[in-house]
Amino acid sequence: MRHGRALLRVSIDNHPQKSDYMLISVGAYVHPQNPVLHQGSSINFSVVGSDDQASGHWHSVNESVIVLHTQSGQAEAVGEGSTQVSFESSNVKLRTTVTVLPGSTLVVDAPKEMLTNVPFPSQGFSFSVKFSDTNDKINTVGSSKGAPYDCRVDPPFVGYAKPWIDLDTGNSFCLFFPYSPEHLVRTIPKLKDMKPYIYVSINASMKEHSHVSGSASALFVGGFSIMQMGK
Repeated sequence: MRHGRALLRVSIDNHPQKSDYMLISVGAYVHPQNPVLHQGSSINFSVVGSDDQASGHWHSVNESVIVLHTQSGQAEAVGEGSTQVSFESSNVKLRTTVTVLPGSTLVVDAPKEMLTNVPFPSQGFSFSVKFSDTNDKINTVGSSKGAPYDCRVDPPFVGYAKPWIDLDTGNSFCLFFPYSPEHLVRTIPKLKDMKPYIYVSINASMKEHSHVSGSASALFVGGFSIMQMGK
């Protein structure tokens, strides 16, 4: 209805002690809120909920971290750190916090073949893992704990993933192993709207630098098994 803040209470009839609260703010805000960027990337800031953008301007508190175009809100992450980005006009003064991480990230590439659990892929599906800013391979020399990165699956009920490095080529991978149809039938809750396919994401992140990460998605088509007596 208008700008301001309201406290919303949700409670059960005749049981006012069983309540929950939410503070709702109505008004203009900077979009996106509190973004996390990697060095060298760019982003476009905008103001949502205000008609006074034309007469306003953007400002970066620390231009060694974020450089802003004062009129358009286009920003470039130039250095590691955290700073505030603000928008000011005659009617509003808005701000948000921006965090810039080191430029090196992991690039994960999905395999070209279709992902499925029938027949079961004994070698797993290979998702390649490499650094984004260099062609150098992930260094594992001197590591007694194996691959220096972790792999995980989203959603996790579909299967599991583990890191693997080809010693002949030095290339790094996340190997995805889907669970069998029999396992999924026992573990997945019965959902009426469950589709026979979903998109699976494989996420890789460095063990000692968890902010250095990457992911890739691929279509997963679930198979089925026909169970007969004695077989």
